[in-house]
Amino acid sequence: MDFRDFYCFRLGAIARKMTRYYNNKLAPYGITIVQSWVLLFLSNHDGSSLKEIAAAVQLDSPVVTGLIDRLVKEDLVVREEDPEDRRSLKISLTPRGREVAEKVHPAVVEYNQRIRSIIAENDVHAFERALEALEREL
Repeated sequence: MDFRDFYCFRLGAIARKMTRYYNNKLAPYGITIVQSWVLLFLSNHDGSSLKEIAAAVQLDSPVVTGLIDRLVKEDLVVREEDPEDRRSLKISLTPRGREVAEKVHPAVVEYNQRIRSIIAENDVHAFERALEALEREL
């Protein structure tokens, strides 16, 4: 049996390789790819709630809480009470967090363009449709 015959295996292997690639590229900034998604989201949606961040990066709230904890320790984000609802917290970038987000954004865009160019040689629209169908299925 060749595991490469199973698309779920191949997609998982590719995802792990991409995560490794990004984590190596982002290591100089002291963040992981998942942390970069949070920073990049906040760069356009500063003051978001944990729930909003979790929905945007498609992770469970407890996972995002752990990510935010680490980003707070690294002085990349701050938690602030929501003035309209004291039970809720708003997450915002620190000046250092904004700087890191601005530095990592080009690396993420560049790699995404590389992926798109590989796919475009075949059919980017068919690939997009397949990804959307997989997301709906799961």
